[in-house]
Amino acid sequence: MKRLLLSLMLAVAAAACSPSAPPPPRVAVWQGETSGLLFMRVIATEPLQDARLTTPEGRKILAQRVSLSEPAPASGESWAGRPSVGVGGSAGSSGGFGTGIGLSFPLGGSGGGRAGTAGRATQVEFALDPALLRDYRARPGSWQLELNFGSRVDSLPAPTLR
Repeated sequence: MKRLLLSLMLAVAAAACSPSAPPPPRVAVWQGETSGLLFMRVIATEPLQDARLTTPEGRKILAQRVSLSEPAPASGESWAGRPSVGVGGSAGSSGGFGTGIGLSFPLGGSGGGRAGTAGRATQVEFALDPALLRDYRARPGSWQLELNFGSRVDSLPAPTLR
């Protein structure tokens, strides 16, 4: 029984120490001065390769332009160096058994030198005809935005046009 409990605790500890998934991208949208152009600024940890909007009826619109990624401006928010929790246990041959919980609170820096965890800003441009632009403005939550990062594709509700 002790070995089963120890194995279970070690499995939980190993899962807690595995690298976390990247944070979801942040997206802002605005309409260009030229009618029909939508611009989106995507901030994510990975470089964006392409993007597409999906209308409520299922029509897919590929971005006509995706700018090169650049480091996002410092906003005081960092995705690296978050507090963490660890669980561990041990058992001896004489029947002794011990458990422990550890907490980690980073005191500054970038979280152990994890390069590439800072956000990168990418500008995306979509050209929409006037009818589609009116529909997007009226019900953006019905539209979907797909962001292709190469290793993964994130799908999220399209952001509200301001």
